[in-house]
Amino acid sequence: MRRAWSKSGIKQLKTAESGSMAVEMALFLFFFSTLFLGTFEVPRFLLLGQKVERASASMADLVAQIDPSQGNVEAKIDDLFEAANGLLEGYDLQTKGRVIVSSIANPTGDAEVISWQIMSPGSFDAISKLGVAGAAPTLPGDLVVREGENIIAAEIVFLYEPLFGSIIYDPRTLYARSFTRPRFTNLTDVPD
Repeated sequence: MRRAWSKSGIKQLKTAESGSMAVEMALFLFFFSTLFLGTFEVPRFLLLGQKVERASASMADLVAQIDPSQGNVEAKIDDLFEAANGLLEGYDLQTKGRVIVSSIANPTGDAEVISWQIMSPGSFDAISKLGVAGAAPTLPGDLVVREGENIIAAEIVFLYEPLFGSIIYDPRTLYARSFTRPRFTNLTDVPD
């Protein structure tokens, strides 16, 4: 009986080199392209996430610094929306994102309510995860607005789309929110 794998057959297999260059090149290109896309797309995604977080905190802080006694609150908020474009420089906030600023108060001590809400201009369809003006907000469990107090919430919603399609990441919506208290007086009146 003849063995299926003779010693001479194994020697021939070890010395055969036809097609090895093509296999090596295919493996190299696969690993190189994965490494390239990973080292480009992952940092881009992380950078955008950090920018959205920082822009959210900055927007809440800057709106909280508005003094309503100086008037024209809505124009100041509109200027801050333009500043948000600068904070997210390199990314198109007008068509792929939205800034939502809300004033949340508890005037009677019974329950919190969203006093007003303003969205940045743009074509991106976004809704606040906190709720709508005039309704009770959906707040984090540890956040309480006491009677007579007011907080400003800034939310940023941004659609992340990978430059190289969905090889590593699928398009996803990034969301960040920040809360702060007004500096001068409550900002519960609807901006005019």
